[in-house]
Amino acid sequence: DRHFSTRFANTIPQKRISRFNRRNEERFTLCCGFFFDNMHHCPPLSTILTKGFRGVYEEALCAYERCSEPTERQWFEAMLAGLEAVHAIQLKFAAEAEHILKTEPLTSAQRKNMERIADSAKEVPWAPPRTFYEALNMSWFVREILGITDGLMVFSLGHPDAMYRKLYDADIAAGRITPDEAFQMIAGWLLAAECHHDPMSKVTGYGDHEMEIPVTLGGCDKDGREVFNDLTRMFILAHRRLNLAFPKLHCRCSAASDEEYFRLLAEDVYMGRGVHTLFNDDITIPTLVNDGKTLEDARTYICNGCWDAICESRENRYGANYYSLARVLEAMVYPSPELNRAVDFDFTPLDGLDSYDEICDAVIDNIARFAASSLEDRTASECGAVLAFPHPLYSGCLAGCIENRRDESAGGARYNVTDLDMAFMGNVVDSLLAIRDICFVRKLCTFQEYLECVRSNWRSRPELRVCALRAPHWGDDSEESSELANRIQSALYDVVRSRRNGRGGVFALDAWIYREYRFWGEKMRALPDGRRDGDYLAQALNPSSFRTDSDLTTVLNAISRLDHSKFASSNVNLTLEKSSASVEIIMALFRTFCCLKMHMLQPNCNSREEMLDAQKHPERHMNLIVKVCGFSARFVALSPEWQQAILDRHFF
Repeated sequence: DRHFSTRFANTIPQKRISRFNRRNEERFTLCCGFFFDNMHHCPPLSTILTKGFRGVYEEALCAYERCSEPTERQWFEAMLAGLEAVHAIQLKFAAEAEHILKTEPLTSAQRKNMERIADSAKEVPWAPPRTFYEALNMSWFVREILGITDGLMVFSLGHPDAMYRKLYDADIAAGRITPDEAFQMIAGWLLAAECHHDPMSKVTGYGDHEMEIPVTLGGCDKDGREVFNDLTRMFILAHRRLNLAFPKLHCRCSAASDEEYFRLLAEDVYMGRGVHTLFNDDITIPTLVNDGKTLEDARTYICNGCWDAICESRENRYGANYYSLARVLEAMVYPSPELNRAVDFDFTPLDGLDSYDEICDAVIDNIARFAASSLEDRTASECGAVLAFPHPLYSGCLAGCIENRRDESAGGARYNVTDLDMAFMGNVVDSLLAIRDICFVRKLCTFQEYLECVRSNWRSRPELRVCALRAPHWGDDSEESSELANRIQSALYDVVRSRRNGRGGVFALDAWIYREYRFWGEKMRALPDGRRDGDYLAQALNPSSFRTDSDLTTVLNAISRLDHSKFASSNVNLTLEKSSASVEIIMALFRTFCCLKMHMLQPNCNSREEMLDAQKHPERHMNLIVKVCGFSARFVALSPEWQQAILDRHFF
């Protein structure tokens, strides 16, 4: 990281670097990298599945021999050296397996397995996998090897029930494996993800328990045919039998998804296994096309990280760029010239504004202008990435880079998308609607008096906080909240779609949030929505946690009234009270979610009483798994603070 930052700093003006750092430090923005997301890389599995690393090597060598420009030749030389290193590492696996066969006492089962390892590693993934077993091994090898050779953080394990179906069918037809043997292979493949860490280690800080190992299931193929087959069933059931928290199950679905598929997922959720994120093909595929993907590429997207939908082997998406709308509002409620200078932005103070329209216009204008300023910095700085941290081996596996003779960080890939994630919209909507209701409709106090009450952390007039909590709010499905939310969304959408990123691709708008809803909220002061100092912020598109007067149908309808075609992705994290739920109700929720054209759903179904008992008797509830935000964890492994954060949620 120090090496990367030093090299990158030499290409970017110091003023821009300082501004970027201060905005992150002040919790206006967060980026998983230096100006751009350098973490959430997606392994190019379909490239290796079809041509192996040898095919990439041959293409790169051919392009290199036709290349005369010195910088391009240097880039190809690094790529070829990396590919040769991959082959050498692969052959070491084969040699080690041969050594064990000759020197170690093995049972017949161990010997059979070691012989299969030796035979496979002599060929794959330098050559494409020939069997289902080799395809499973290939996915783990590719995920891990790019971290070693190119220094990348690579996450996904791909879309095995779609990508490896033909190999599985061929193995079954040829009698090479039985379904039971395939199930055991899948179980071992899944178990490797949880073996990366101690699942009972305490989740206390920011990155604890986050393995970032997702696997995609379901959805459709390139021709639009549904992917639900024997492999889909086996992956779901093996994950259930082992009671795993990792890998994350990213389950693609649609309103037309098979009833059995929804039932398998709903059974998991109902039994307290909050390990799924549902990705809705009915909106995700059209929005990928809207970002410039072909329909065929969009249909074969896989899920990477916590919530990214990526056309693997064809793009590297810069996704983890969070932007706190609530922090902008806070800067307007508590004007500070020092803060303005620190982040190099003049926030309009709310003091002195005379009407609701002026207040609303000022807040949305500040949100849009700050977003535009941040994106200008990212656009100007992304292009410096190739000078500081190129990925020649990884780039060679992405469609477009060899043909364009450019690293993916220089825009060589077929698609080059950068996301801006609008966080805590619900707190802004609630704040503006509370101001309107209390100061301009009911006229319980002047706007200036209301600001002073908020600044006192509601101590000066606590009755006004009660009124704020009863005002129209995000999630109530009212015309006021829907209109305001759409206005904020449209303002940011116009900002992101009016410019290109530093790799020549598009910016896209998202709505999701990771642990910042707690950690940023704990450091923020009171807001006009009724939040007190340190209260948690609204999670993704959810209503604020203290808005508990709306039922599930109302909340879903409210969220659906946003124009989800303007989001590349968005997230809702809902918890059902187990005593009032059933498998059938959860299945109906899944299909309704798809019909309402929302992007992602993270479902939980829990009993508050069971969680309270788990705090007292953790040994009785070791299998209770909850979806915290972008990750899942065993409830008893959560710190007391995180357990309370889960308990404080609204249980529908």
